[in-house]
Amino acid sequence: MFEVLDCSPLPQFAVGSNNRITYWNKACELMTGLKATEMIGTDRHWEPFYTRKRPLVADLILKNDVKQFLELYKEKNPGQSKIIPNAWEAYDFFTMCGRPLSLYFMAAPIRDERGNIVGAVETLHDLSGQLLSWDPKYGAHPALQANQLKQVAVLANNFQLGHLIGKSQPMQEVYTTIAKAAGSNANVIIYGESGTGKELVAKTIHELSSRAHHNFVAVNCSAIPETLIESEFFGYTKGAFTGAAADREGYLDRADGGTLFLDEIGDISLGMQVKLLRVLEGNGFCPVGGRETHLPNLRIVGATSRDMEELVREGKIRKDFYYRIHVIPVHLPPLRHRKDDLGLLTSHFVRNLSMGQRPPELGDDLMRRLAAHHWPGNVRELQNVLHRYLTLGRLDFTPEGPHSTPLPAPITAAHEAPTAYQETEGRLQHAMASFEKEQIVEVLNQTHWHRSRAASLLGISRKTLFRKMRLYGIN
Repeated sequence: MFEVLDCSPLPQFAVGSNNRITYWNKACELMTGLKATEMIGTDRHWEPFYTRKRPLVADLILKNDVKQFLELYKEKNPGQSKIIPNAWEAYDFFTMCGRPLSLYFMAAPIRDERGNIVGAVETLHDLSGQLLSWDPKYGAHPALQANQLKQVAVLANNFQLGHLIGKSQPMQEVYTTIAKAAGSNANVIIYGESGTGKELVAKTIHELSSRAHHNFVAVNCSAIPETLIESEFFGYTKGAFTGAAADREGYLDRADGGTLFLDEIGDISLGMQVKLLRVLEGNGFCPVGGRETHLPNLRIVGATSRDMEELVREGKIRKDFYYRIHVIPVHLPPLRHRKDDLGLLTSHFVRNLSMGQRPPELGDDLMRRLAAHHWPGNVRELQNVLHRYLTLGRLDFTPEGPHSTPLPAPITAAHEAPTAYQETEGRLQHAMASFEKEQIVEVLNQTHWHRSRAASLLGISRKTLFRKMRLYGIN
């Protein structure tokens, strides 16, 4: 049987009745980066997937432990396979070898000639790669064939697509639009509030498209001075202006064959819109100081937190430029409209922020506080709040925006049993805070409490010094 499995393009491994690995095929080696020679005979099959030891589906089916299977995978669409008799299946997302994966996994029992279970085999299927395996010859046509629509339908059970995480209905709609956009060469514009993950959507579209093997070039349009924007986009030739000591490629040349991501696209000046419009219409461009026309093959993905139609009405965006960009719109929901995803996002960030340590258990009270918050800063704010909680041992929010409400006292780690990680981090933070307070008091005494001079000696601003004095109760 194992000789057959070795020919399978799908990653597969088998465990014996003692839960030790008996087989690890070539495809499994490629996916996980772990060789069969180091895995066979061990019980390390959990290592590519989780930060601490826990049963996989193959282990649970060996014991026929339905209860634990449903409990461990309760948010992963657990169930019995409709394809293989007596097999169990679920979905989950991981990062392996630096690549985000959305996996479907199925485990089936191995029986001897008497029908006794002597092992289990588990099969892994990377859905994030399969979803968009259709032929890119469809170009900008938004309609998909029946088999492609079936692939998109898999997203209905998906908790992650590329760099994005979420199981809520708004995110499922986003996944479907991303799938169609990635199967096309049409320009895309992503709408969403600050912190919703617009660049992650752009990266996911790029990585799942036929352009994935070429550059993804990200540009923050609002950060480029108007005097430099032309040379930044089009590049320049040697001697084009004072300081141009050599030829330099611009964003358009670097994105040739790939994707040019224009963040805050609504901030591009009218003059620059005209020049980019020529490129979009296939007329190319000349580098600053050059005469040769460059004709890059690229796709533009724009992003904005503003209303582009309103900008058109105000005369800040040209109509022809808008229509060239606004081909496939993707509307990213704010976090307050997708609170069903809070559990998944929180688990993801806590696992990543724990830096290899065992992730702390988050209590019900903490999760209720997270669910009650309005999240004006969206997913970025959630990540920062959790980072602060793991570092300082307390949960607090920064009220901002028109929807803010007074917040109750912050939850501190004292309300819950501290984990080893929190204890270690707590001791470190306490020691650092004590040292910083001593240094501030010492310098203030040296300067006879002259705040400006003390701030200068400490290498911080007066504002920062005042904030730290309030933080440490120095008066």
